[in-house]
Formats: sequence, C-alpha cells, structure tokens
Amino acid sequence: MVVDGASYSSGLVTIAISTHRHLTYLREAVDSALSQTYGQIEILIGNDGSLASLHEWCLEAARSHPTIRYHRNATNLGMSGNWNVLLERARGEFITILADDDRLLPEFVQTLLEAMDPDRDVAFCNHHLIDEQGDRLPEATVALTHQYGRDVLAPGLVQDFEALLWQNSVPNASALLLRTEPVRRLRFREDLNTPEIELLLRLSRGGARAAFEPRYLSEYRTHGTSATAEGLWLDRLVDALFDAPAAPHLEDLKRAFLQRMIVPAVSQCLENGQQAKAGRLLTSPYYPVPLRFTSIGLLQTICARLPAGLGCRLFRWVKRLKRSLRRG
Repeated sequence: MVVDGASYSSGLVTIAISTHRHLTYLREAVDSALSQTYGQIEILIGNDGSLASLHEWCLEAARSHPTIRYHRNATNLGMSGNWNVLLERARGEFITILADDDRLLPEFVQTLLEAMDPDRDVAFCNHHLIDEQGDRLPEATVALTHQYGRDVLAPGLVQDFEALLWQNSVPNASALLLRTEPVRRLRFREDLNTPEIELLLRLSRGGARAAFEPRYLSEYRTHGTSATAEGLWLDRLVDALFDAPAAPHLEDLKRAFLQRMIVPAVSQCLENGQQAKAGRLLTSPYYPVPLRFTSIGLLQTICARLPAGLGCRLFRWVKRLKRSLRRG
C-alpha cells in the first residue's frame, strides 16, 4: 500500500524512514524530519512490520501531512530489503535513510546539502549518541568520534574516501546524505544488516567523492532492541569484504579492518551452527596470527576441526559455562 503526498520539483531531498516495530521512536523520527529548516523535502516511511497500531499511525500521518508518503511491504524484507524499496520509491535527487529509532537535528538536510557540490555523491556528519529516553550521552559521543578519527578529520572534500571507509570513519546511514541515483543503481546487499560500508566502498571504487561536516547533526539511539544491540551479521560482512578490492596503498587498512571483525565473526558462525564457514574464516590470511594462540583462538580452532556439528555444540557449551561462572 502506498499513500502519496504532493508532486515535487528538482532539488528535492527524500528523508526515508525505515520502520518495523518502534512506534514510539518513529513518532520522534518523523517529528525530526518535519522540523527540517530546508523546505524541499519528502518524508517516505517504509513499514517492514505487521503491527496494526504502527500501520494505522503511518496512514494517518500520510493523510495529515502532504510531505509524507507511506509504503507497507506485503512481506518482511529485512532491513536492507526495506532500504532498497525506499530507494526505488524515492523522488528526491538526494536521500538520507533514517532508522525509526534515530533523529535528525533541524539543520541536517540544509547543512549537508550545502556540502554536496555537483561532483559529490556523499556528505556525512558527526552524530550524537542518545539513550532509550532520547537523552544525549556526551562522554560516549566524544569517545566514539575520537575512536573513528572524525575529531581530527578536516571539513569539506575528503581527500581519500576509500581510506576513510576502511578506517570505519564514515558513520551510520542516519548521518549520511547520498545522491539517490548512484545508490539506487548499486542497491544495498540484502544479505547484510549493516550494508552501508559495502555499498559505499563500491561507490568509492566508481569514483564517488565525499564531503565531511564536523557538526553533530543527527542522533543515534542505543537501546536493547536496536539492530546493533540484537547482533550484526559480522560473518556475512566479513565474507562480503574479503574479495572487495582495495587500492594498493590501503591493503594494510583493509587488513586491520577485517582483523577487528573476524574473531567475533568466527564465534558467530560456531554459535549459529556454521562450522564449515568458521573453519574457512579461521584459515583466511585476515585472522590475526597472535590470536590463534589465545584461549578464544584455540577454542575456535579445536571446535572448527571437530566432526561436523560436534564443534558447534562444544563451542556453545563452553560459552554457556563461561557465562554461568561469571554469574556465579
């Protein structure tokens, strides 16, 4: 089902809001979109859930606000699938994809649009971390900005976009403004639940240019039912990035990026019954050699080499035992 608003002219920015079940948070996300200082926007809500109350609220919001359009998927497509539907339906020359539990500050669109020269496809900013109640977490925000090097990143045109991606310096989708057409052409990989970096790497290899705005213009919520809290599919992301080409001078950055993820990715495989895949990741050149001789590395190696199925059961048993000992 689609409920459309008015027709729009060039210069339109689509604020696409992907929702599944967070009605309380969705209201805040929509309010933040409606509060933008930039006038030429459409708000496109994509509902990938089945909650009747959420559906009714979205219908009423679309009836009440001419800038809001609403679509409900016939079946659950997952986060990345829903993002692709939003891309297909977007009318804007530019798009930002906002999770239903995040918020934009009023100057988000205006400021990032000003950074988007005709030859730029991506603009990104810093973002606040907020808690379940929507209160800001200043210490965690500063620590995150420092961790990913955005505290020393010069504003304006990014000199080496791919390098920033391998350093994980480009933030989540809610802090990005994208030129719609190239992203629509490439599409998000639907087997990933953190698909931004893989798509942005493909954009960068195609010559995309990016700009950085150091102001904090969006808010990313941390809570127990967020996609991040419920678990990223690290094994799939590692798989997707193994064969991603990196510029020769960036091979070390790619290696460091994958090394940070591969140990938890192997654990994820063993916990989910993917013993053969765990073994394949263990023998990859990206698994850090020193970690092979730590307790987790040895446990992973033993479990991956056991007969099929037995290794996963042993790994899960050891993890349960460790949790029990910590509680006791």
